[in-house]
Amino acid sequence: MSPELAAQIDAAPLSPGRPLIVVDADEVLVHFAPHLARWLAAQGWQLALREYRLDGAIRHAGTGEPAGAERIRALLDRFFAEETHRQEAIAGAAAGLAALAPRAQIVVLTNVPAHARAARMRNLAGHGMAFPVIANTGGKGRALAELARRAAAPVAFIDDSPVQIVSARRHAPGVVRIHFTGSEYLRPVMPQVAEADHTAPDWPSLVALLERGWG
Repeated sequence: MSPELAAQIDAAPLSPGRPLIVVDADEVLVHFAPHLARWLAAQGWQLALREYRLDGAIRHAGTGEPAGAERIRALLDRFFAEETHRQEAIAGAAAGLAALAPRAQIVVLTNVPAHARAARMRNLAGHGMAFPVIANTGGKGRALAELARRAAAPVAFIDDSPVQIVSARRHAPGVVRIHFTGSEYLRPVMPQVAEADHTAPDWPSLVALLERGWG
């Protein structure tokens, strides 16, 4: 874990003994892929998702050539720098977290670049989701394990990424893993994730699931 990530976790206002919900942002709280597709089109690129991954899915609009890994990183970095503050909320996300907040503390664990963390916080707050935001890189399992250690209480982790669900199982096996996306854009390419404890179809179902677990 990097010193920067550790510092963010240390700064998170956690109350030991109170249940914790750790939630992803992109495609869980705010729309990402459809927004990215529109932005890429304005840059002369197109997004054609055939599976749940960006490799091979971003292609030059004129030639059809796939963007390489370095180009993808550069495009995503620009997108987050320019568009994070404009991302639209997923339906039901703000109401769902508001319903859960009286019974659990909430932390957003997101793989947004560090330079866009402040913009993400402002964007989420503007949508009624003013919760602590931790900017992670790579797998989230180690950060999740540390958050769970500090909470010393039941923890649920919500993410759309199969890779992150697997990372959570590997490094924080005691955390309840919920695979969820609020994005209709992604559902056709979203795989089943055997490592998840639960899968929810929408925010009301997700809230009901968590309320049953902590009622």
